[in-house]
Parts: sequence; C-alpha cells; structure tokens
Amino acid sequence: MERKLFILSLASLGLGGFFAFLVALARTPGIYQLFPPGYFYHALVGHVDLAIVVFLLSFTMLLWNRFFPKGDRLVFYLALFGFLGIALSSLSGRGIAVSNNYLPTIVHPLFFAGALLFFLGLWLASLTRLKDALKNLFSRDPVINSLSVSVVLALMMLFATITSAFKTGSHSELYLFYERLYWAPGHIHQFLNGAILLFSWYFLSKLLGVEHRLNLLRFTNLSFLTFGFLLILVPVIFEDPVSMEAKIFTEVSYAIGLGIPIFLHIFNLLRKPILSISPYSIALWLSLSLYLLGIVIAYAGLKADLRVPAHYHGAVTSLTLSLMAVSYYLLRDYGWIREIPKIAKSQLFLYGFGMILFVLGLYFAGLKGAPRKTYGTGFTDDPFVLLSLVLMMVGTVFAVLSGIMFVVYMLLKAKNANLSAN
Repeated sequence: MERKLFILSLASLGLGGFFAFLVALARTPGIYQLFPPGYFYHALVGHVDLAIVVFLLSFTMLLWNRFFPKGDRLVFYLALFGFLGIALSSLSGRGIAVSNNYLPTIVHPLFFAGALLFFLGLWLASLTRLKDALKNLFSRDPVINSLSVSVVLALMMLFATITSAFKTGSHSELYLFYERLYWAPGHIHQFLNGAILLFSWYFLSKLLGVEHRLNLLRFTNLSFLTFGFLLILVPVIFEDPVSMEAKIFTEVSYAIGLGIPIFLHIFNLLRKPILSISPYSIALWLSLSLYLLGIVIAYAGLKADLRVPAHYHGAVTSLTLSLMAVSYYLLRDYGWIREIPKIAKSQLFLYGFGMILFVLGLYFAGLKGAPRKTYGTGFTDDPFVLLSLVLMMVGTVFAVLSGIMFVVYMLLKAKNANLSAN
C-alpha cells in the first residue's frame, strides 16, 4: 500500500500544481482576461485541497506505513476515492466554491463525499498506529519522534472537527459556516505539517550522513500536543471559533507552540552544517530558506491581503520541497532507479527558487494592499503591484515547470517498474 499511496500523492500534487497555474494566470496582468472569471474559485479550491491538503496528508500516511507498518488497503481506497471526489468536483466547475481557509469547499455532494472519504482514511490510519505512536512519542530519534507526534495530531484533528461542528452557525452564511468548521482542525493540521517538516529535515540530514539524536529537544513535541489539545477546545471556550479573541488565541498558539520549537530544531540542525551540492543538500537548504522566509513575513505583520498567502506558501512549500527530495530516495529504495538522477538537482533548485520568487511577488503586492483570493488585476493600476504580480507569475512558471518535471519523472519510473514486474 505504501507505493500506491506514493503514486496517489504524486497525482494529487500534479493536479494541484495544474490548478495553481490556472490561479496564477487569473492574477497576472495582461493574461487574466483569457481565464473565465467564474471558474477562478473552483481552481483555487482544487489547488489548495489537492496540492496542500491531499498531497501532504497522503505522503504523511505513506510515511506512517513505512515506519509503523500496518495493513492499509482500506485506508488507500478511502484516500483514493476521496481524492477523486475532490478532484472531479474542482474540475467540473459545478457547485458553489467557498474560499474559506484550510479546506476551501465546493458545496456539492461529490466534494463532500470526497472530503469525508479522504479524512476517514486519514483517521483510520492514525487510529491503527496510535499505540505505536504513544510508545515512541519521546524517542531520541528525531525521525520517529516527529512521526509519532503527527499520528496523535491527526486524531486531534478529528476531535477538533467534532467540537467545531456544534459552532458552525447557519448554513446560509457559507463562508462563515465552513470557516468555523475548519478553523480549529485546520490549525492542528499546520502543527501536523510542522511535525512532518521536522521529519523531512532530519531524514534528509541522515541521508547526507549527519546523524542527530535528541536530548531535551525530544520534549518540544509536548508543545505541539499541548496546543493541539487546546485548539480542540477553541470551539468550546469561545462562542464563535473565528471571533477576534479566538483568532488571537490560535495565532499565539502558532507563535509559541509551533514557531519556537521549530526554531530550536533549526538551530540544532545548523550545529552540524551540511556543505555539499547533492540533491538532498540543495533541497534541505532551500526548504529551510523558504520556511524562514514565510515565518519572517508572518512576524513582520499580516493583514487580509496577499501577504497571508505569501506567508503560508513559504511555510508549506518548504515541506513540499523537502518531500520531493525524500521521493527520490523512495524511488531508489523501491528499486525503481539505481542512482539519484542528474535531473534531481535542477528540478529541486528550480522549484525552490521559483517558490521564493512567488512568495516575494505576493508579499510585495500585499504590502501595497493587493487583496487575496481575487480574480484579475482590476483592483489596481499601481506599477509596483503589477510588477510584483509579474514576479509572482515568473516564480509560478519556474515552480510549475519543475513540478511537471518531478511528477512526470516519478510516474514514468513507477510505470516502468510495474511493467518490469509484470
């Protein structure tokens, strides 16, 4: 099942990248007129849900399968049909696309069925590994430590969804309804992503011959788990899960519960610096750079403009990049390739560099108040904003081209391996 989950995660990343290209087209000066305005929000939903949610969580389940092996046949099929439901509803353009945070939603039975099936697969996979995770929760091996934390956090997402379901309000207010439903579990998902990011950094370091053993740092996962538990209670403590008070609490939980522990781990990683030009090293350094760029943007101050997606694209795509590098290792481990290909260096560099340009373009446009989740460029004639959006598009082209290189190469090797096996 691990290899099937690997292929599923690749397909999700590839299709999510295609939607990202469409979204970027719809925001680029001189090009956006070619894009149908009514489809913009469906493409945005498809990009976020497939390239971020489904890809990252599918890869997380793959890693659980590798380090905590279980029979995951049902998990895979739940995830597969969940992916298909989300993908088809995004492609079709049917239903009402709602641009809420964390799990943008399409009000359509196909989307709801897909989301439900996918998360049932995730929660089943985490539940069957809970005993192993609790046993290894304070392991001094950072790889096992971080994966164990991610298993527990996945179950916390389930409980946060349940507590949030009682505070959604009227379904007639679509944005607020889904914002309230996903706000708390969505924040816990970011803690889970943080745990997997730590896994990927330490795993890449290990592949580069640098071993890390955790002493006191192995207890930083208590911060992840404590604030994860408190986020479950946000809908219980606050009358409105997205009230100003609740938002302040959740943002503080990020800064203290997630940001500080990851900074400590970064310092730990840099104590044994890796100086090489291998694909793993390129990915590790660019991933660290993207993450720090995203965090610096957050600490510099955010408002409801393009600085918000600049922040989270820096933080989240740092994980995407590191998992791309891990994927090359998996290809070799599966016996699908003999050596890491030469294309890996250029592909990983192109993706990381492209995403840095993309993030900077969004950030500079946001400094001038460019709104997020908005079609076209009719909101401004400021040359600085327009040039920033062009920079965003240049970064998008680099990232999409590298994403195509990555997905096509991986799927071709998987196909060739299956043909050889038959």
